[in-house]
This record gives sequence, structure tokens and C-alpha cells, in this order.
Amino acid sequence: MKAKRALKVNVDVTSVVDERAGDNAATTTIDFREAREGRTRLKAQPRVLCVAPAWNEGARIARVVEAVPGDWVETTVVVDDGSSDDTADYAEGAGATVIRSGVNRGVGAAIRSGIDYAIENGYEIVVVVSGGGKTPPEQIPRLLDPIIKGEAVLAQGSRYLDGGEYLRMPLRRKLGTRGYTLLFSLFCRCRVTDASSGFRAIKVSLFDDKRINLWQDWLDRYELEPYLLFKALKLRHKVVEVPVTIEYPETDGIAYTKMRAITDWWKIFRPAVFLAFKLKR
Repeated sequence: MKAKRALKVNVDVTSVVDERAGDNAATTTIDFREAREGRTRLKAQPRVLCVAPAWNEGARIARVVEAVPGDWVETTVVVDDGSSDDTADYAEGAGATVIRSGVNRGVGAAIRSGIDYAIENGYEIVVVVSGGGKTPPEQIPRLLDPIIKGEAVLAQGSRYLDGGEYLRMPLRRKLGTRGYTLLFSLFCRCRVTDASSGFRAIKVSLFDDKRINLWQDWLDRYELEPYLLFKALKLRHKVVEVPVTIEYPETDGIAYTKMRAITDWWKIFRPAVFLAFKLKR
């Protein structure tokens, strides 16, 4: 289903955050439309790392890795979060670098491991995709575009912006993501259209701001991603939303999410509560 007009916030979010452009402004401008049409080569392209957290994804992770556009992404890292199946083998077979956690620590800890890898190895941009294939890697250039052009340090994918799309999304999931986004916007006092999207690109220099501290134990599971978005917005970094596709499984018998209905939604929502009331940093 195509996304409707919903909240028109792309400009709003940018205008809220544009006042703090300085330290994180990109210096390289590339015409992505020309690059996609083959008229220019990305000679000045920054080093981009794709991170795919994965837990018991099996063969699905191979399809994700193979779909990552090599012209844009230098390395794909799959963080195997304690899978009991052959996720790591499939990822390696598809050409990914695999980080094995050994135990299931949570998606937040997995993403953090990928960011650590990026920092330690000199990557400039991190793109986070779903290991289960909900976020089409073919759309990674959409997220890279505003960062490389210096328009953002965090590009958040949104299925609800004009040009975005959601496929086979269950009604209760649609209601949940809409309601959560409304509450997130109220607590953050910044209008966003899709606060629960896991599809984003981040300029690594954002973490030079020590007020954004992903390395806290309470962020190990679903808390890290909303924490990052909330902090980047409140600290007035350059954040934009980008229309993307979120695609749910079409195969019967595959769970559309690994989240538990009440417990894990609270984990997603509590960063907004804790940060709004200054209970956490």
C-alpha cells in the first residue's frame, strides 16, 4: 500500500535541527541521480558500512547481503546476535563480514557492535538495515543522499512520507507504529512521521557529541534506536526523514516481527519517557 500524505514533517524536522549544522556538515557533494544513471563515478564517495543485526534469520540474511548495492557500500557487516541456526554461515557465504556475539544480547547491542566496527575501521557513514529483509537494501542510496550532500547527519527512513510505502503490514502493526510515532513526537516536541523505522543512515562523526551515549547497558535491546533519534533531534543535529519501503513477509508461517506485544513496545517507548523527564542521559 502506498503511504498517504499523513504528517508533512520532512521540512519541519529539518528546520528544527538545521540550527546546529557546523561540526557535522559533510564536505562532499555528489549527484546521486547521475550516479544511478551511470553518468558519473563516485570517486569522492565516503566510506560506507552497512550493518545488519540478525537473529535466527537463516537464508533470509543471505538475500539481504546480496542486495546491498556495492557501488555505494564498501562493507556489509552482519552481527549474529546469538543465533541458534545457520545465520552466520549464510551471511559469510553471501560475502558479509560476520561479528558473532555468542549470546542473544539484543538488537541495540548488535547495532552498537556494528557502529564500534565502523569507528575502529575508519568508516564515515553507517547504514542500518533489517536482517530479516523488511528494509530493501536497494534503497540505501536514498538515505546516503542527504548525508553526502551535507544536508543531514542522520537520515531516518519513513514509510509514511509521500513516496514511502508499506507492503503487507498487519493492521495492528500500522496502528501501533502510528500511535507510537505520535507519542514520540509529543515527548520529543519534534514532528516525525515514522519513529519506529529501523532503516537509517548515520554520519559517524555524530558520535563525537558525547551527549549521545549509545554505550549504556539499558540500550541493549529495542531502546537504542529511539534513543538515538530522540537525542539527535533534541540536540539539534541535522536530521531528515526519507521516504522508504517497509516490506513485511509474504510467506505463511514467517512471523512478521520478533517483538513481544507489550514488553517490547515499552522498551521502544521508554527512551522518550526517560529522556523527556531527564531520568536518563
